[in-house]
Amino acid sequence: MSRIRSLPLLRTASLALITLSIAAACLRSTEPEPGRLQLTGDWNYTGVQTGAIRENLVGQLRILSESGTTFQGRLDIVGTNEAGDSRVMTGVVSGSGDVDVVDFDAHVGADARRHVGQVVADTITGTWVSSSPGGTLSSGTFRAERESR
Repeated sequence: MSRIRSLPLLRTASLALITLSIAAACLRSTEPEPGRLQLTGDWNYTGVQTGAIRENLVGQLRILSESGTTFQGRLDIVGTNEAGDSRVMTGVVSGSGDVDVVDFDAHVGADARRHVGQVVADTITGTWVSSSPGGTLSSGTFRAERESR
């Protein structure tokens, strides 16, 4: 008879343990982690688009926030082709990295340009590639130098 009475007690104890576990998980901080990359700030961006349409790219990469190894920001650039025609491209940036390599997407215009670069001191150098919705591929190189703080 005592075995039958212990079942409700066991259920109650199990339910209490589950409730405490869920409550503890909900109390964990949702604050962003400190940035480990230290990329936040403004960077002078230069690059070259190669392929069918060659463009020189000049502008600013702005890293607005970091959390752990991820970062977000924006890219504002002007592309100038060999005929002298210019176009402005702006968009959001999101990516991740470790001590010396970053990988980020810059959504400029209709394109998402994937950038992969090496970080050395206050300079990032690398390559980028994109595919437009129409299937046109473009690629190039870039360099970003941190502006004076």
